[in-house]
Amino acid sequence: MGPGPVILTLDSWVEQHLQEVLTAKSQTAFDDAFDAFVALDASITVNGQHMSRAEYKKTLWNDEAHETSGTVTFKGTVAVPKNSKAIVQTGEVGVFFEASIHRNPLLFNNNITASMNLVVEQVKSKHDEPSEFDGRQATNINQVFTDVASNVSDSH
Repeated sequence: MGPGPVILTLDSWVEQHLQEVLTAKSQTAFDDAFDAFVALDASITVNGQHMSRAEYKKTLWNDEAHETSGTVTFKGTVAVPKNSKAIVQTGEVGVFFEASIHRNPLLFNNNITASMNLVVEQVKSKHDEPSEFDGRQATNINQVFTDVASNVSDSH
């Protein structure tokens, strides 16, 4: 029997899930990443406006944008675990990141700069979905971001 599952630290968990959501290349991949990241009853505020989980999902997904490529660069992450000795850490995380999404067919880049504060809790039991050991999800998200389209990029 090989080694057990890798349990990510709280800050690594947030970074990995954000990366998966923001760089998903298909609706299915995005849905899976979003559902693993954001709790069903999450409290969400974006740029000072409260929104539903469905509205937030729509804000992050853009149908014509995602069969493209993108990068996410984390500029800083601060995590405060509820219990630093716990194997699966929950708690509060602040993250600052930049994302560049290359959008077809017009070849524009969208440059996103964001600050996000999250509360991450153990929402799912390991018995809920046997294939997924880590049941953490973001239950509270407060995000401030700008999304600026830049010049047409070179397709090469």
